[in-house]
Amino acid sequence: MRCPRCGTENPERKIVCRKCGARLRATAPASSPVTQETEPELMRRLRWDLVRVGATFAVAAAVAVALGLFVLR
Repeated sequence: MRCPRCGTENPERKIVCRKCGARLRATAPASSPVTQETEPELMRRLRWDLVRVGATFAVAAAVAVALGLFVLR
């Protein structure tokens, strides 16, 4: 693979030029983890998250009460 900057011949497996350090291969664009959601999708996901937080809190409170009753006996 020939370097586009200095013209040095490099092995195919090289990523950067061994003479000038220029990048030999084009990098693939990084995929963005952020997706474009519509407002209804975002609200549905937010409601589901709130339900999960509420359920987790309820289970934690029930376990705390059960442990409290068990320790007091």
